[in-house]
Amino acid sequence: MSEPEGFPETHVIDVFVMSVKCGNCDTYQTIVGFKKMAEHNVYTYECENDLCDPNVTRTILEVPKHLDNSVKRAEELPYYSKDASAEPDET
Repeated sequence: MSEPEGFPETHVIDVFVMSVKCGNCDTYQTIVGFKKMAEHNVYTYECENDLCDPNVTRTILEVPKHLDNSVKRAEELPYYSKDASAEPDET
């Protein structure tokens, strides 16, 4: 299927099909946080072991909102709190 003229193919980012590996312990990190910001969404990854200090090895991934294909699933998981999100005020 070809794209309409003047509209380049749009790619999206799905953080749930990505792997994030720790550079300290060489294991994969797990998403432990999600926050909506004004222009992007923030996903926080941490190791699930006692070897790494999360304050040192935590990974922060910022995804532009217009490319983020993971929001709906992230909002359904226990680490998301709508009250903790930083949605901009409509003024």
